[in-house]
Amino acid sequence: MSTIDINAVRVEISRLGSAKIKGAYQQLYNQPPTDMKQAIERLAMSVAVDSLAMSTIRAALPVGATTPVGSTAPSGNSTTSIKALEATLNQSHSTALDAHALATNAQRGFDDLVGQIKTLADMVTNADDNLAKLGRSLNKQMSEINSEVDPVVLQNQVAKAVADTFAPFKQAATVEVMTDVADLAGVYVTECKSVREVFGVDVRNAKGDIVGVDIWNHPNAPAIDPNFIWTEPILKHLLLSQGTGEHLWFGGEKGTGKSETARQFAARTGRNYVRINFHKYTSAEDYLGAVGLVNGATVFQPKDFLMAYTCPSTVILLDEVTNADAGELAPLNGLLEPNSAVSYGGAVRRKANGVMVFAADNTFGNGDDSGRYTGTRPMNSALVDRFARVITFEYLPLAKEVEAVVRHTNCSEELARHVLKAIHVARSKVTTGDIVDAPSIRSVVSFIRALAMLSVKDAWQSAVVSRQPAESHAALASVFTACIDPTYINDHI
Repeated sequence: MSTIDINAVRVEISRLGSAKIKGAYQQLYNQPPTDMKQAIERLAMSVAVDSLAMSTIRAALPVGATTPVGSTAPSGNSTTSIKALEATLNQSHSTALDAHALATNAQRGFDDLVGQIKTLADMVTNADDNLAKLGRSLNKQMSEINSEVDPVVLQNQVAKAVADTFAPFKQAATVEVMTDVADLAGVYVTECKSVREVFGVDVRNAKGDIVGVDIWNHPNAPAIDPNFIWTEPILKHLLLSQGTGEHLWFGGEKGTGKSETARQFAARTGRNYVRINFHKYTSAEDYLGAVGLVNGATVFQPKDFLMAYTCPSTVILLDEVTNADAGELAPLNGLLEPNSAVSYGGAVRRKANGVMVFAADNTFGNGDDSGRYTGTRPMNSALVDRFARVITFEYLPLAKEVEAVVRHTNCSEELARHVLKAIHVARSKVTTGDIVDAPSIRSVVSFIRALAMLSVKDAWQSAVVSRQPAESHAALASVFTACIDPTYINDHI
């Protein structure tokens, strides 16, 4: 038996809309929900633990559904717009389920049923041909009421019949459903704090004013790393994009903090975080979605990017994006446009409130001719142009790196500085071609932690030398001989 991803279930239920969620809750638990977030959680647990089918929730009677703002009523023989169709479907779907269930449950309450069916018939008369057919079908079924039918069984049959009838319109009717998921899931900005309070760095705008940062309450925000070092230049770019909604491209050497910056920004600001790793064979279907079978029906199943793109307050990191084929990344162009509304998978996709998109690679989108980053490719300029600014990530200054190493290992400043000076010498040899890749701060942390069990030489070999290409080993061994003092290190462990 496969394990159900309860987080995915929560998001899927959230997208059904408040009317549908209330209806499902009342139908399943015989009482109206008092809190929308609690209702979503209980329904999700029923799916994950009690094997409740999502189709049952989708087929529930909506409660309190309203016509979306901006929708127009269908008229005569004119072609009904997507928004008008959605409004008509929402109202007709609710009334049809209610009326049909009452009509087929039993003779009891028949008078009320007739009134509801008459109302439905009047509505369907003004709708298009497909809805008119539905009305005639319901009137016919009303005349065949059997008071002996089991109400529970009949209700399930009616729900399935109506769902099947509306299946052709399902994707078209969801054009405007991807609206304010934040309200449905209870995700919103809870407060605005100063940057110093959130990140420990005093950041001001060009006029010298204190800058604020929005704090969200997404339940899946990653854990805060108190040891992460923030710098003012990087924060300024992130905070600017918070206000403008612009996308950013992170470029630079490995180990300079590109991916962790995205994760920790999400953590500090209470946002969801989704990291999508790209490789040579990544296709658009892998990260956007594809048509597949769900409970016997052929439907479009969105993947990580589209799910995150329509989820409020999400930080999306397109990591090592230059590993992918440029053609497979082309669908991102429209989605990354300002105020985009892109039809994909049968629905119009709009970026949810608070969503931030970052790309990260080692080559700034230009590919690699040096052989250091084999497999990377030059990106289509149309994609790179969707990113407002390219940020160069560099290694921290020595003092900041010492602080970071001390935070992560609890070693003395003297020990951290001694090792980092050797690492800086190794990095300088990258420009001369003696070393292929510069050792990162991760290597320093690994080296110092290894000293608890290994000799200084063994720790250097396993944490620094062996992690680099073979052609760099001789140069790294010479750096050890020239710069690492085992006696000094042992005295400061």
